[in-house]
Amino acid sequence: MIRALTASASVFILAACGSTASTSPTTAEPEAWLSDVNLSAYMDCVREQGVTLLQAHRAGDRPGAAENSIGASYASFIDGAVFSELDVGRSSDGVLVLMHDRTVDRTTTGTGTLTEMTYAEIAALNLVDVEGTPLDEVAPTLEEILDALDGVGIAQIDLKDIDMPTIAAAIEAQDAAHRSIVITYTIEDAITLHNALPEVMMSVGIRSLDDLATLETAGVDLTRVQAWLGLGTGNPELDAALAERGIETSYGDFRAERDGSVDYGAMARNGAEVISVDDVPAAAAALDAATQARAVLDACPAARG
Repeated sequence: MIRALTASASVFILAACGSTASTSPTTAEPEAWLSDVNLSAYMDCVREQGVTLLQAHRAGDRPGAAENSIGASYASFIDGAVFSELDVGRSSDGVLVLMHDRTVDRTTTGTGTLTEMTYAEIAALNLVDVEGTPLDEVAPTLEEILDALDGVGIAQIDLKDIDMPTIAAAIEAQDAAHRSIVITYTIEDAITLHNALPEVMMSVGIRSLDDLATLETAGVDLTRVQAWLGLGTGNPELDAALAERGIETSYGDFRAERDGSVDYGAMARNGAEVISVDDVPAAAAALDAATQARAVLDACPAARG
Protein backbone atom coordinates (compact mmCIF):
# COMPACT_ATOMS: atom_id res chain seq x y z
CA MET A 1 0.00 0.00 0.00
CA ILE A 2 1.16 3.53 -0.73
CA ARG A 3 1.63 5.27 2.65
CA ALA A 4 0.38 8.65 1.45
CA LEU A 5 -0.09 10.63 -1.72
CA THR A 6 2.57 13.29 -2.31
CA ALA A 7 2.51 16.66 -4.01
CA SER A 8 5.39 15.65 -6.26
CA ALA A 9 3.28 13.04 -7.95
CA SER A 10 1.40 14.13 -11.04
CA VAL A 11 -1.29 11.55 -10.30
CA PHE A 12 -2.42 9.69 -7.22
CA ILE A 13 -0.57 6.40 -7.23
CA LEU A 14 -2.98 3.72 -6.12
CA ALA A 15 -1.98 0.33 -4.78
CA ALA A 16 -4.13 -2.76 -4.70
CA CYS A 17 -5.62 -2.99 -1.22
CA GLY A 18 -8.40 -5.45 -1.85
CA SER A 19 -11.58 -5.50 -3.85
CA THR A 20 -13.49 -3.27 -1.42
CA ALA A 21 -11.17 -0.28 -1.72
CA SER A 22 -12.40 2.80 -3.53
CA THR A 23 -10.30 5.30 -5.40
CA SER A 24 -10.05 8.99 -4.58
CA PRO A 25 -12.61 11.30 -6.26
CA THR A 26 -9.91 12.93 -8.37
CA THR A 27 -6.57 11.88 -9.80
CA ALA A 28 -5.49 15.43 -10.58
CA GLU A 29 -2.84 17.28 -8.62
CA PRO A 30 -3.80 20.88 -7.82
CA GLU A 31 -1.85 23.65 -9.46
CA ALA A 32 0.92 25.09 -7.29
CA TRP A 33 -0.40 28.64 -7.57
CA LEU A 34 0.47 29.48 -3.94
CA SER A 35 4.19 28.78 -4.25
CA ASP A 36 6.24 31.35 -2.31
CA VAL A 37 3.15 33.32 -1.33
CA ASN A 38 3.49 35.82 1.53
CA LEU A 39 0.47 34.62 3.49
CA SER A 40 0.16 37.66 5.74
CA ALA A 41 0.27 40.06 2.78
CA TYR A 42 -2.16 37.88 0.83
CA MET A 43 -4.66 37.91 3.69
CA ASP A 44 -4.35 41.70 3.94
CA CYS A 45 -5.32 41.90 0.27
CA VAL A 46 -8.21 39.48 0.84
CA ARG A 47 -9.55 41.75 3.58
CA GLU A 48 -9.00 44.95 1.63
CA GLN A 49 -10.75 43.55 -1.46
CA GLY A 50 -13.70 42.15 0.50
CA VAL A 51 -13.17 38.57 -0.63
CA THR A 52 -14.02 35.44 1.36
CA LEU A 53 -11.83 32.35 1.13
CA LEU A 54 -12.71 28.79 2.07
CA GLN A 55 -11.18 26.45 4.60
CA ALA A 56 -11.99 22.75 4.13
CA HIS A 57 -12.98 21.40 7.55
CA ARG A 58 -11.07 18.16 8.23
CA ALA A 59 -9.74 18.52 4.68
CA GLY A 60 -13.22 18.41 3.13
CA ASP A 61 -14.10 14.71 3.33
CA ARG A 62 -16.78 13.40 1.03
CA PRO A 63 -17.73 10.15 -0.73
CA GLY A 64 -14.44 8.86 -2.15
CA ALA A 65 -12.20 10.99 0.08
CA ALA A 66 -11.40 10.54 3.76
CA GLU A 67 -11.21 13.30 6.35
CA ASN A 68 -7.71 14.49 7.22
CA SER A 69 -6.27 13.01 4.04
CA ILE A 70 -4.14 14.26 1.20
CA GLY A 71 -6.79 13.07 -1.26
CA ALA A 72 -9.53 15.16 0.35
CA SER A 73 -7.22 18.16 0.61
CA TYR A 74 -6.38 17.96 -3.09
CA ALA A 75 -10.04 17.63 -4.06
CA SER A 76 -10.92 20.63 -1.90
CA PHE A 77 -8.15 22.77 -3.42
CA ILE A 78 -9.36 21.90 -6.90
CA ASP A 79 -12.89 22.90 -5.84
CA GLY A 80 -11.61 26.30 -4.70
CA ALA A 81 -10.55 26.04 -1.05
CA VAL A 82 -7.31 27.73 -0.05
CA PHE A 83 -6.97 26.21 3.44
CA SER A 84 -7.17 22.58 4.55
CA GLU A 85 -7.95 22.17 8.24
CA LEU A 86 -6.01 19.19 9.59
CA ASP A 87 -6.27 17.46 12.96
CA VAL A 88 -2.89 16.37 14.32
CA GLY A 89 -2.48 13.69 16.97
CA ARG A 90 0.46 11.57 18.06
CA SER A 91 1.20 7.85 17.89
CA SER A 92 2.74 5.87 20.74
CA ASP A 93 6.18 6.22 19.14
CA GLY A 94 5.88 10.00 18.87
CA VAL A 95 4.91 10.38 15.20
CA LEU A 96 2.63 13.35 14.49
CA VAL A 97 -0.19 11.84 12.44
CA LEU A 98 -3.48 13.17 11.09
CA MET A 99 -6.41 11.89 13.12
CA HIS A 100 -9.35 13.73 14.67
CA ASP A 101 -10.54 11.15 17.17
CA ARG A 102 -8.74 9.55 20.09
CA THR A 103 -9.30 6.21 18.36
CA VAL A 104 -8.86 5.09 14.76
CA ASP A 105 -12.20 3.25 14.78
CA ARG A 106 -14.37 5.76 12.88
CA THR A 107 -11.99 6.80 10.12
CA THR A 108 -9.99 3.64 9.34
CA THR A 109 -10.53 -0.05 8.74
CA GLY A 110 -9.07 -0.86 12.17
CA THR A 111 -9.65 -0.25 15.84
CA GLY A 112 -7.50 1.07 18.65
CA THR A 113 -6.48 4.13 20.62
CA LEU A 114 -4.19 6.42 18.65
CA THR A 115 -1.72 7.09 21.45
CA GLU A 116 -1.40 3.35 22.15
CA MET A 117 -0.55 2.44 18.54
CA THR A 118 2.74 2.82 16.69
CA TYR A 119 2.63 4.68 13.42
CA ALA A 120 3.48 1.44 11.61
CA GLU A 121 0.29 -0.06 13.07
CA ILE A 122 -1.74 3.00 12.06
CA ALA A 123 -0.26 3.04 8.55
CA ALA A 124 -1.28 -0.60 8.05
CA LEU A 125 -4.94 0.53 8.07
CA ASN A 126 -6.91 1.96 5.17
CA LEU A 127 -8.72 5.26 5.64
CA VAL A 128 -12.47 5.16 5.00
CA ASP A 129 -14.66 7.85 3.47
CA VAL A 130 -17.86 9.36 4.92
CA GLU A 131 -19.83 6.33 3.74
CA GLY A 132 -17.43 3.90 5.40
CA THR A 133 -15.88 2.75 2.14
CA PRO A 134 -12.20 1.77 2.46
CA LEU A 135 -9.86 3.86 0.33
CA ASP A 136 -6.40 3.32 -1.14
CA GLU A 137 -4.91 5.85 1.28
CA VAL A 138 -3.65 5.76 4.86
CA ALA A 139 -3.41 8.38 7.59
CA PRO A 140 -0.54 10.67 6.62
CA THR A 141 2.03 12.05 8.98
CA LEU A 142 2.20 15.79 9.47
CA GLU A 143 5.49 15.77 7.59
CA GLU A 144 3.91 13.99 4.62
CA ILE A 145 0.92 16.30 4.34
CA LEU A 146 2.99 19.46 4.72
CA ASP A 147 5.12 18.22 1.83
CA ALA A 148 2.01 17.41 -0.20
CA LEU A 149 0.42 20.82 0.38
CA ASP A 150 3.51 22.83 -0.51
CA GLY A 151 2.44 25.42 -3.08
CA VAL A 152 -1.05 24.04 -3.64
CA GLY A 153 -2.75 25.04 -0.37
CA ILE A 154 -2.31 26.28 3.18
CA ALA A 155 -2.34 23.88 6.14
CA GLN A 156 -4.55 24.97 9.04
CA ILE A 157 -3.38 22.81 11.91
CA ASP A 158 -5.70 21.78 14.75
CA LEU A 159 -3.91 20.11 17.65
CA LYS A 160 -5.08 17.04 19.54
CA ASP A 161 -3.07 16.91 22.80
CA ILE A 162 0.02 18.41 21.15
CA ASP A 163 1.73 21.31 22.90
CA MET A 164 2.81 24.52 21.21
CA PRO A 165 6.59 23.99 21.37
CA THR A 166 6.18 20.56 19.75
CA ILE A 167 4.12 21.82 16.82
CA ALA A 168 6.38 24.85 16.41
CA ALA A 169 9.43 22.58 16.12
CA ALA A 170 7.67 20.26 13.66
CA ILE A 171 6.58 23.12 11.39
CA GLU A 172 10.00 24.73 11.53
CA ALA A 173 11.68 21.42 10.64
CA GLN A 174 9.57 21.32 7.47
CA ASP A 175 10.27 24.99 6.66
CA ALA A 176 6.50 25.37 6.59
CA ALA A 177 5.88 28.37 8.85
CA HIS A 178 5.09 30.62 5.88
CA ARG A 179 2.41 28.23 4.61
CA SER A 180 0.72 27.12 7.81
CA ILE A 181 -1.81 28.47 10.29
CA VAL A 182 -2.00 26.93 13.76
CA ILE A 183 -5.27 26.93 15.68
CA THR A 184 -4.85 28.05 19.29
CA TYR A 185 -7.60 27.64 21.88
CA THR A 186 -6.42 30.13 24.48
CA ILE A 187 -4.74 33.51 24.42
CA GLU A 188 -1.94 32.01 26.50
CA ASP A 189 -1.32 29.29 23.90
CA ALA A 190 -1.21 31.91 21.15
CA ILE A 191 1.44 33.85 23.07
CA THR A 192 3.46 30.66 23.69
CA LEU A 193 3.32 29.68 20.02
CA HIS A 194 4.28 33.15 18.84
CA ASN A 195 7.28 33.16 21.15
CA ALA A 196 8.35 29.75 19.82
CA LEU A 197 7.75 30.46 16.12
CA PRO A 198 7.04 34.17 15.48
CA GLU A 199 6.65 33.83 11.72
CA VAL A 200 3.77 31.33 11.76
CA MET A 201 0.21 32.60 11.46
CA MET A 202 -2.27 31.71 14.18
CA SER A 203 -6.02 31.32 14.38
CA VAL A 204 -6.95 32.81 17.75
CA GLY A 205 -10.37 32.86 19.38
CA ILE A 206 -11.19 36.55 19.83
CA ARG A 207 -14.21 37.57 21.91
CA SER A 208 -13.52 41.29 22.09
CA LEU A 209 -10.86 43.88 21.38
CA ASP A 210 -9.59 43.26 24.91
CA ASP A 211 -8.21 39.90 23.71
CA LEU A 212 -6.40 41.72 20.94
CA ALA A 213 -4.92 44.14 23.48
CA THR A 214 -3.68 41.22 25.60
CA LEU A 215 -1.89 39.73 22.60
CA GLU A 216 -0.37 43.06 21.68
CA THR A 217 0.83 43.73 25.22
CA ALA A 218 2.52 40.31 25.21
CA GLY A 219 4.46 41.27 22.11
CA VAL A 220 2.49 39.24 19.57
CA ASP A 221 2.82 40.53 16.01
CA LEU A 222 -0.84 41.09 15.09
CA THR A 223 -0.08 40.58 11.40
CA ARG A 224 0.31 36.89 12.35
CA VAL A 225 -3.20 36.70 13.87
CA GLN A 226 -6.42 35.55 12.24
CA ALA A 227 -9.43 35.96 14.56
CA TRP A 228 -11.73 32.97 14.98
CA LEU A 229 -15.19 34.28 15.90
CA GLY A 230 -16.69 30.89 16.67
CA LEU A 231 -19.48 28.80 15.20
CA GLY A 232 -22.36 30.57 13.53
CA THR A 233 -22.80 33.28 10.94
CA GLY A 234 -20.37 35.82 12.34
CA ASN A 235 -20.37 39.03 14.34
CA PRO A 236 -20.47 42.01 11.94
CA GLU A 237 -19.80 44.62 14.64
CA LEU A 238 -16.72 42.86 16.03
CA ASP A 239 -15.66 41.94 12.52
CA ALA A 240 -15.67 45.60 11.48
CA ALA A 241 -13.72 46.63 14.57
CA LEU A 242 -11.10 43.96 13.91
CA ALA A 243 -10.87 44.97 10.25
CA GLU A 244 -10.02 48.50 11.37
CA ARG A 245 -7.08 46.97 13.25
CA GLY A 246 -6.01 45.02 10.15
CA ILE A 247 -7.20 41.65 11.52
CA GLU A 248 -8.86 39.04 9.32
CA THR A 249 -11.68 36.90 10.69
CA SER A 250 -13.03 33.39 10.24
CA TYR A 251 -15.99 31.33 11.40
CA GLY A 252 -18.10 28.37 10.32
CA ASP A 253 -21.68 27.14 10.58
CA PHE A 254 -21.49 23.36 10.35
CA ARG A 255 -24.94 22.85 11.90
CA ALA A 256 -26.59 24.93 9.19
CA GLU A 257 -24.68 22.97 6.56
CA ARG A 258 -25.99 19.73 8.05
CA ASP A 259 -29.62 20.86 8.19
CA GLY A 260 -29.57 22.54 4.77
CA SER A 261 -30.17 26.11 6.00
CA VAL A 262 -26.68 27.48 5.38
CA ASP A 263 -26.31 30.76 3.49
CA TYR A 264 -22.67 31.11 2.47
CA GLY A 265 -23.32 34.49 0.88
CA ALA A 266 -24.73 35.93 4.11
CA MET A 267 -21.73 34.63 6.05
CA ALA A 268 -19.41 36.34 3.61
CA ARG A 269 -21.37 39.59 3.81
CA ASN A 270 -20.96 39.52 7.60
CA GLY A 271 -17.28 40.10 6.99
CA ALA A 272 -15.47 36.76 7.06
CA GLU A 273 -12.19 36.57 5.20
CA VAL A 274 -12.29 32.79 5.75
CA ILE A 275 -15.28 30.49 6.15
CA SER A 276 -14.70 26.98 7.47
CA VAL A 277 -16.99 24.56 5.63
CA ASP A 278 -17.80 20.88 5.40
CA ASP A 279 -19.36 21.05 1.92
CA VAL A 280 -16.54 22.58 -0.08
CA PRO A 281 -18.10 22.13 -3.55
CA ALA A 282 -21.34 23.87 -2.53
CA ALA A 283 -19.57 26.75 -0.77
CA ALA A 284 -17.12 27.19 -3.62
CA ALA A 285 -19.94 27.39 -6.14
CA ALA A 286 -21.90 29.88 -4.02
CA LEU A 287 -18.94 32.23 -3.60
CA ASP A 288 -17.09 31.60 -6.87
CA ALA A 289 -14.25 30.82 -4.51
CA ALA A 290 -11.63 29.47 -6.91
CA THR A 291 -11.82 32.50 -9.19
CA GLN A 292 -11.92 35.01 -6.35
CA ALA A 293 -8.96 33.51 -4.49
CA ARG A 294 -6.71 33.70 -7.52
CA ALA A 295 -7.95 37.13 -8.58
CA VAL A 296 -6.89 38.54 -5.21
CA LEU A 297 -3.39 37.15 -5.59
CA ASP A 298 -3.11 38.44 -9.16
CA ALA A 299 -3.96 41.93 -7.88
CA CYS A 300 -1.63 41.70 -4.87
CA PRO A 301 2.06 41.97 -5.88
CA ALA A 302 3.07 42.35 -2.21
CA ALA A 303 1.99 38.75 -1.63
CA ARG A 304 4.45 37.34 -4.15
CA GLY A 305 7.85 36.27 -2.84
